[in-house]
Amino acid sequence: MRYFLILLVLIAAVVAALFFVPLENGKPLLNWQQVEDNWQDPDQLLDGGVESLVNKSEQTTLFRWRDPQGNWQYGQIPPPGVDAEEMTIQAR
Repeated sequence: MRYFLILLVLIAAVVAALFFVPLENGKPLLNWQQVEDNWQDPDQLLDGGVESLVNKSEQTTLFRWRDPQGNWQYGQIPPPGVDAEEMTIQAR
């Protein structure tokens, strides 16, 4: 009985983490409104569907620019007023 309760608490913690722990974009994987609207269609529960999670890691867009000292800087958002080059990085 004790192991069942431990398992139940662990499952509840994982489900709660899906709604509250932010990912790299600052938003959690699931939100209550999205689940309420799409509970009958599991492919729509995740923002953009499961395919967006798989394809997201295959390609990333970065920008590169030179700072005032002449060094190359890289980032997802270039600073304003800088002539930045857009680069697409493919995952291996």
